[in-house]
Amino acid sequence: MKSLSVLHTADLHLTEKNEERWAALDELVSLSRQHKVSALVISGDLFDHHTEAEKLRSRLRVSIDSGDFQTVILPGNHDHKAYRSGLYFGENVSVINNWEEPVCLKDTVIWGLPYERISGEKLVSRLREMADRMNPDQDNYLLFHGELLDAFFPREDMGDEGNIRYMPSRLSYFEPLPLQHVLAGHFHSRYTSWKLPGGGLFTYPGSPVAVTRRETGVRKANLVTVGEDPLEIPLDTYHYEELVIDLDPFGRDDPLKVLDQKLKSIHPRAKIFLTVEGLFNGSAFDLTESELVEEVRSRVGERFAEQPVIKFTDVQHIFEDDLFRKFLEKLAEKDYLPEQKEQVKEMLISAFRTVQS
Repeated sequence: MKSLSVLHTADLHLTEKNEERWAALDELVSLSRQHKVSALVISGDLFDHHTEAEKLRSRLRVSIDSGDFQTVILPGNHDHKAYRSGLYFGENVSVINNWEEPVCLKDTVIWGLPYERISGEKLVSRLREMADRMNPDQDNYLLFHGELLDAFFPREDMGDEGNIRYMPSRLSYFEPLPLQHVLAGHFHSRYTSWKLPGGGLFTYPGSPVAVTRRETGVRKANLVTVGEDPLEIPLDTYHYEELVIDLDPFGRDDPLKVLDQKLKSIHPRAKIFLTVEGLFNGSAFDLTESELVEEVRSRVGERFAEQPVIKFTDVQHIFEDDLFRKFLEKLAEKDYLPEQKEQVKEMLISAFRTVQS
């Protein structure tokens, strides 16, 4: 018999306008079929706001009610009010509105802590109550949407949440529970996992699609199979990439060719935050500062997330200085290590820039 598997995600933040988020949901559904999972679990904030559920649930049914697997949804801090009126999301869709009513899949029980505005002390008490109801002879998964205080994440990594703490927890809070996994949501930036004190893992998959500019890098989902280590599954979804081009005035590589090469390595669905910094010798490549800027903008084009940060300087005038050239000739004759020569060159350019400014 094949072991039960679930695909774990969170923080899609669906709206009417952001089609890239719907494309991410389609990708998750496709992966769920591909890996023949028993369930796709969404650990909170499926919708960006509870009012979206009323408008979008018909479209959502078409996307997730495939009949091949169960979809299990946990209310999060953004959308918890969406599930209170008993809206129908599909025949194969379960919403965990009550922590006392888990979803059972074969010998695996999926528990959930729907979002509440409660303190850490109240959360500890709730988890102890859950521990009393769990059968340690079964595989128990817990869906959780909240902040893990042990992680020391910047506030911005939770999305646009301000300074409010949602369901604040610590790994030690889960120790009494006989859990194989805490499948969590609320932390957007990246896939991250910790070992639980009592055994098992606590995992944030990160958002499956960029919601804020901090969601850089290829997004991931968490594939969990009973009796096996979880797998990070890369997603072919919209996200951001940070790209820094550090120009070297002594380098022989054309800066535009360097940019072209780096662009080839960027995921095709990524929007780019580009910074071009450092120094370059324009005469070596027959480029002025303005021409280089225009070429950079042309090459990146629609892939820019925002306008590039231009921090480079053309030092062509220094390289054309006779005294500077003589210094370089003398330096070439010295029996210095390559890294020592590089340091001397940097100091020379700095000195000439200071004198000529």
